[in-house]
Amino acid sequence: RLERRTSSGFDLNLERSMLRKRSATLLSRRWSSTSAAPAGWLTSWSTEVQNWISMEKGGQEKRPMRDMPTRDQNFDHGKWGMHKDPKRHIRHFVTWGYSAATQRILFPDLALIFSSSALLTAFNHVAEIPMYMPPEPIVLPSVALGLLITFRTNTANMRYNEARCLWGEIVNTSRDITRIALQWMPQSKDDAFGKAQAAKVCRMTKAFSIVLKYHLTIDGGSPDGTRLEVERDDLIKGEGGPILKKELRDELIKYCFDPNDPEQLIELDRCVESSHRPLWTIQQMCTASHAGIWARCGDRPDRAIRDAHLLERHFQRLCGAMGACERVHKTPIPTAFTRHSSRFLTVWCNAMPLVLWPIVGNCTPLAAVFVSWAMLGTEDIGVQVEEPFDVLPLFQYTQGIAATCDGMAKDAKAEQITLSLDLDVERTGPQILANGYADKFPTHVEMLSHAKVARA
Repeated sequence: RLERRTSSGFDLNLERSMLRKRSATLLSRRWSSTSAAPAGWLTSWSTEVQNWISMEKGGQEKRPMRDMPTRDQNFDHGKWGMHKDPKRHIRHFVTWGYSAATQRILFPDLALIFSSSALLTAFNHVAEIPMYMPPEPIVLPSVALGLLITFRTNTANMRYNEARCLWGEIVNTSRDITRIALQWMPQSKDDAFGKAQAAKVCRMTKAFSIVLKYHLTIDGGSPDGTRLEVERDDLIKGEGGPILKKELRDELIKYCFDPNDPEQLIELDRCVESSHRPLWTIQQMCTASHAGIWARCGDRPDRAIRDAHLLERHFQRLCGAMGACERVHKTPIPTAFTRHSSRFLTVWCNAMPLVLWPIVGNCTPLAAVFVSWAMLGTEDIGVQVEEPFDVLPLFQYTQGIAATCDGMAKDAKAEQITLSLDLDVERTGPQILANGYADKFPTHVEMLSHAKVARA
């Protein structure tokens, strides 16, 4: 019995000691995790705030001038998730200082309103007869002011949507032109001339979107939002400035032309020096497609017109989209609305402190600045969106077009596109073939007689 008691007591003490060790280990782990948690939380929070700031900037890392527009880049799944995040209201409040609209109206608009409100508050604080007025002169015209700003903002959004739809048309048409040229202009994998003309069509398709981007923007739609290091007046003079030409030339070399090829170098020089570069590129597409189609139809030139329409209608779509973009760019909302709403809003915001002082007293400057920020910010956003091509990420559209064209050209080079003469099929009717094949098929008169017999 004594031995049993001794052994059982020993086992019990052993179990207790093991439990103490396990408890100590768990407590130490929990303490270490809780002590490390604040550091990890701060790191994750800092990273999230940086992502918020980048989102507020529209992906732009450089905005040295506060009057620069915010070019929102194309959304992906990550940006959509952040856009719909439940913390978006906190994010928008934290990044308030990075708001482009707030930065643009900060001086002189808000600064002037705050100064006049502070002077009024100081005067009323010491004056025997304070200066203020009843709210009716501000409240009564508020409805008209709200309708006026709403009209401008809605119209600006309509222009923005139209510009985006036009560039969507340009993107889709560019894909169609490249696909058709690579599929139908070369007759076989050994047709060097057809392949050369199809490659030229692809080059000019990529160049069209790039030169149109420079045609519609003052700085070529720079992705980081930085303006060129020249005076704004020099930029406004047109597309012939040396710095703009250099920027355009570098971008065309990067995406379209090979300067080591003498023929492409001549095309590059002519494109840069053209008086209307987008139209020049469309004309070069027509020239290359005409040469390829004429060589393809062989002894049946009557087929050239039919085949030319296949690409010509897409060239017309590009030309129509370009003309619509020029119309949007050159025709603003009637400037009378802009001037009147600006004057109306300026008087309304600067008269607001006279109404607010009897209500909020010494807080008049803060209240006046807040109300003015809400109204002036809405109006400023409408003015910025009114010129949609300075806000849309045109550089991403052009890069997408270039990537799509290069991808299809790569597939064609890898012989993943089957051409007409490479098809191993039995031909049962007249085909569009090269010289030497046309005498094997019925003539046009014979085809008409067959058609009459069939109708009978």
